[in-house]
Amino acid sequence: MNYKELDILLKSALSYSYSSDENLFKHFEQKFEKVPFQDDFLFIFHHDREFKKRNHIISLHQRVNGKVPMHIFHYIVITYVYSGSLKMRVENDTVTLHQGDIIILDKHVPHSVYPTSENDLGINIILNENYFPKKFINHLPHDQLTSQFMIELMNNQRTHNHYLHFYTKKDYLVHNCIQNILCEHFDPHMCSDDIIDNYIMILITHLVRKFQYNTNLSVQLFKNQQLLDEIINYIHLHYQDGNLSQMCQHFGYDPSYTSKLIKKFAGKTFKQLVNEERMKKAMILLHNHELPIYEIAQEVGINNLTSFYKRFQEYSGYTPQEYRNQLS
Repeated sequence: MNYKELDILLKSALSYSYSSDENLFKHFEQKFEKVPFQDDFLFIFHHDREFKKRNHIISLHQRVNGKVPMHIFHYIVITYVYSGSLKMRVENDTVTLHQGDIIILDKHVPHSVYPTSENDLGINIILNENYFPKKFINHLPHDQLTSQFMIELMNNQRTHNHYLHFYTKKDYLVHNCIQNILCEHFDPHMCSDDIIDNYIMILITHLVRKFQYNTNLSVQLFKNQQLLDEIINYIHLHYQDGNLSQMCQHFGYDPSYTSKLIKKFAGKTFKQLVNEERMKKAMILLHNHELPIYEIAQEVGINNLTSFYKRFQEYSGYTPQEYRNQLS
């Protein structure tokens, strides 16, 4: 099968569903286990039999399809938007995938797909457990967002983000990988399953190599970095007050979220950042030998002189007087 033949196939009746929301829900009720989830239901997909000794399952998310109810897989799922767009709910997030985009969902992540139009077509690639060899995992760099996600996903860690959305719209290698996978899937020959596995590995490797700065995580990281920059600048201007609640009220931030964000991205607490700024200012003020140390302490927002001495020595390794004497 060549690409032209594939394109014809993907525009044929094979790619259309015409299933209503109600029919899909009834179908799921008959086929899958249903459990309560929030104010609705969650279906648990079991695909053990469908792998048939393969490492993957390839399926279409068809055109003109009703809403797919909230469900989970016990496997990693890759969804590629072949044409149009797909709107999904992933846990509590609403995610819109455009043509050429990819989303990778971790195991056991609740998600649903909104109804599709005639132009909307998705490709699902479901990966069996232990799909990725240890050799591949060990070769992934540990200092990139994308590879960190993949490493944590493959190692069954539960503390990471549960999905990764790649903005791959104009990447032809991604599209060609998907085309080759589909050609082997719809027109199988000798070793087609092995060839598909190789294309999947090429796809994953390419995503890790090229798209570490073009995912939902990198966009969120950029927003978090902007927020952290605002916080650092605020501390620089208001170190004398050093009040987290006042700062959060000023920006309209949630104190609990802000505290966690500062700790995660700065590696220090809000109090530690404020204290560092105070000590830096104190060092500058100690250059003025005419200014009493107790006034310097008050100037940087510390009214207790004993506390000031203790903090300064912990920060610099010297008492304020010893530091001043060194400047003489």
